[in-house]
Amino acid sequence: MSALSLHILPTELLHRIIDYSDTETVFFSFRNVCKRFQTILNDYNQYQLDFRLMTKSKFCLIRRFIQPDKVISLVISNGHKTTGQIKLFLSLYDISLFTRLRSLTLIQVSDLDAVEYLKHVSTCSLISLSVDYGDMQRSIAETNEFLSSSLKKLNILRKLDLSINHLMVDSIQCPIQHITLTRCTLKKPISDILLHFFHLKTLILNGVSMPNIDENLVTTTQIESKLKSLTIIGHSLSMNMIISILSFTPLLSHLKLIAWPTMPERSWNGHWWAEFIEKNLDQLKLFEFFFDKLIDCNENARDIESIMIPFRISFWLEKQWYVACNYYENIRKLELYSIPICKSNISYNCSTNKISSSNLINDPPYIMDNVRSLSLGLIPSTAITCDNNLLTNRPLFSSVTKLTLVITNEFSNGFIDYLLRLINFPHLYTLSLTLDLNQQSFQNIITSINKLLNEACNIQSIKLRSAKPAYLIEYLQTIRPILSNQVKHLTVYIENLATMQLILNQFENFSSMTFHSNTSWLSEFDNIIEELTSKGRDFIYYKNSMCASFWFG
Repeated sequence: MSALSLHILPTELLHRIIDYSDTETVFFSFRNVCKRFQTILNDYNQYQLDFRLMTKSKFCLIRRFIQPDKVISLVISNGHKTTGQIKLFLSLYDISLFTRLRSLTLIQVSDLDAVEYLKHVSTCSLISLSVDYGDMQRSIAETNEFLSSSLKKLNILRKLDLSINHLMVDSIQCPIQHITLTRCTLKKPISDILLHFFHLKTLILNGVSMPNIDENLVTTTQIESKLKSLTIIGHSLSMNMIISILSFTPLLSHLKLIAWPTMPERSWNGHWWAEFIEKNLDQLKLFEFFFDKLIDCNENARDIESIMIPFRISFWLEKQWYVACNYYENIRKLELYSIPICKSNISYNCSTNKISSSNLINDPPYIMDNVRSLSLGLIPSTAITCDNNLLTNRPLFSSVTKLTLVITNEFSNGFIDYLLRLINFPHLYTLSLTLDLNQQSFQNIITSINKLLNEACNIQSIKLRSAKPAYLIEYLQTIRPILSNQVKHLTVYIENLATMQLILNQFENFSSMTFHSNTSWLSEFDNIIEELTSKGRDFIYYKNSMCASFWFG
């Protein structure tokens, strides 16, 4: 759309466009179109600011345009692409001036910085809070005590998303309707959460550990849970616990289970699920699941048709709950899942080693539409031919934004063409490459890899690992033109500080760099910082014994 056609749109419609535009586009593109647009932005009072991918210089510059009382949402991150951003924000802004803030997201925040934000944030407007704790400098008890006291003040909070080692839910008194807990250990069973948060409508548990529910409690406790949606992802909950949880939630309309190899046989039984749902979850409208397990080498591979037969009864077909089962002969792995696959990240296995069955005649084109992160190892040429015959004109992975590839000496142009049919490359945002090549293969394959980069025209983040460190520098130098044009974030795995220093000196166009190593470098790291400072580089850094991240201006 041209600037002229935008210019004639009414202000109300332009406000809607701003609602769905990213922060950089709003302030560094839209604002520069004309004076009318500047006036519109000055009057606009629904800013949703997301700083996760912004350069340090733009982050500081944007301060000239922000009026805190016109901001309703903030996302601030200490992730490796914006190291130190959370503390820098506190030095530039008074958080108490954001009086209309309705949503606050803090990513990889230290417990001490979280204190500063939660101490001064507006308590009369905040309805959504997401805190992903990173560096923990205080005790678990102290962190929980402060978090609980802070949440008490947020008396209209409706949505809470926490990633924290341990959590005590007893003292949280908000009328919360939506809770997400990630990588968390709870001291009390989930029945206590349902009793405590009686307004709860959505609960997501991702990698959460908690005590088992007393089976006697299930029959004696009356919980009138209003929960409508439940998602459980992880390895620590038994099937008995899941059944106990579901017995407390008869009003569920959405259930999602992404489970683990230790799930018992009944979790694979379509008849059992049909009877259980009809008896206990008669309002369930959507059931998503993904189960997998490895078959012991001493076991006979199960006939997947015997698994699928119970999923072909009217219960599943009338609800249009479609299910598939795969068996991979080369790795002796079974998968049972609802269609489309509900996992956001998968490792793809080719069709030649796969036996598959479903309660659909043909796999729908949307089967992989929920996948955002895809890992691919080496696929033999025979498998590529087989898969190519099955692929349609529509890429199987149309929504993937992160791709992880292992590049070996057998890498071929046929594999490149296969990938271009398999994946919607313009949607890719992050590319991770592991190079395991000899010198001759490296020279032959480099052109093919660059072809991928050219097709992935929206790549902004690249991660590189090489079995031979010398190839890492050579490859970076080879793709320098592509990196300079589009890639903002670089992550590399290195052996020593000399490699880090070389990359920092030769590649100054990135807004962030992250270095990983298997050896400690703390004793020599100060020399790197001194050199960058002496050259006038504008940066913030974070380091530990095995990792260093830089955020540049």
